[in-house]
Amino acid sequence: MKTIFRILIVEDELIIAEMIKEMLTDLGYTVTGIAKNFEEAIDKCQKYRPDLIMLDINLNAPKDGVEVAKYVSEVMNIPHIYLTSYSDPDTVRKAAVTAPVGYLLKPFSQEDLFTTIELFRARNNLATNTLLVKEGHDLVRLDTRDVLFIKSDNNYLDIVTDRKNYMVRNTLDRFLEEAKDVNFVRTHRSFAVNIRKIDAIKGMYLYVGQYKCPISRAHRRDILSDLGSFSVGS
Repeated sequence: MKTIFRILIVEDELIIAEMIKEMLTDLGYTVTGIAKNFEEAIDKCQKYRPDLIMLDINLNAPKDGVEVAKYVSEVMNIPHIYLTSYSDPDTVRKAAVTAPVGYLLKPFSQEDLFTTIELFRARNNLATNTLLVKEGHDLVRLDTRDVLFIKSDNNYLDIVTDRKNYMVRNTLDRFLEEAKDVNFVRTHRSFAVNIRKIDAIKGMYLYVGQYKCPISRAHRRDILSDLGSFSVGS
């Protein structure tokens, strides 16, 4: 079962706020509401206690997003991510005082939202073992526990599951860093395998279902250490 993760949007432009809400909902997050100023943001925080706030810095109101962030951080201990069109040094320094967990420049993509939120959740042990992958024209969540192995091809990864394969733009090093809570083991410069899916080791190959994945000499000792209970072929 997916963990419910609640997000409050603080944005004074309704069209942008609704767009962000749709993106977050499509990604599987729960949007607790939309606030357009300081008073509404504090009221909704007190009422719904979101896990995260995504807020614009410029709210066209007496109190801006930085003041919202300062209050919710100090009084309610709710983390925040800034959404803004400004990247000038003065704005960044002003925002940095509140220690945001992310700073997204508009316009941003759905992938940008997902990556920023999930990296925050991973750092705080709030993340589920999921990846965002493309399936046709849609973005879907893939449970990493269903992954058999990953093959790297430069800056792209071929993620293989029992059901189908997915191609994503990422490096193997970054994937392994993001999926560190899942039992993946590096077997080769271009391969990583889910330990739970390994059937056997024979010679310089790991067998995973109908597939065999190469083991490089550089990684063989570490693999055998991690998988000491396996019977190793000659």
